Amino acid sequence: MRLKAQLPMVERYDLAANAWEAVAPMAEARHAPAVAVLDGKLYAVGGSNGEGYALSSAERYDPVTNAWEEVAPMATARINHATAVLDGKLYAVGGYNDDDGYLWDVERYDLGTNAWEAVASMAEARSVHGVAVLDGKLYAVGGYDGGRLSSVERYDPGTDAWEAVAPLTLARFGAGVAALEGKLYAMGGRIEEDDEAAELDRPANTVERFDPASNAWEEVAPMATARTFPFALLM
Repeated sequence: MRLKAQLPMVERYDLAANAWEAVAPMAEARHAPAVAVLDGKLYAVGGSNGEGYALSSAERYDPVTNAWEEVAPMATARINHATAVLDGKLYAVGGYNDDDGYLWDVERYDLGTNAWEAVASMAEARSVHGVAVLDGKLYAVGGYDGGRLSSVERYDPGTDAWEAVAPLTLARFGAGVAALEGKLYAMGGRIEEDDEAAELDRPANTVERFDPASNAWEEVAPMATARTFPFALLM
């Protein structure tokens, strides 16, 4: 099915002025790319074009020159994946494409060589999941592989290996995930109702917090508004 034409436009929010302004557009229009900041530049990685096909291309924005430039493409085209920066390198984690389906493989971008390299794959394929870095390790949280996932795993760059940690209390995909003060938060997303009379699939306002010391999740105060894909970025 043909998707609505995608747009390359980008806007930037100025905190002091409390206003948005247009900046240089991307070289390629993208639907649902993954984004991250590395070395003071904004990376847009993968996504989908207007024909519904996943992209392997990547580009980065320099706020000093107000310009985008292409960087090396990923080995695998991805949509509904996630990115994070760990130890000065950019990770592209999981996702989906029509050729391979749901993905468990992971690639890492090296700024110095302008190249992607494969690292250890996750134990479980994940799409529309959340990722965050906590205590020098990369966490992949929940997601979707044809069904909602509660599982969580983390990657250690020192051993190039993933290990399972405690699962979420609620299986969810499209959640916002972020680290704060030594703990990991999973916010919102889409969950499945226990009540058979309720909608089987709905946005959630629930929030849970992971403590790596106890390897346990606990529910904390919910958001005022239920949200799907609430992007959480702490800078």
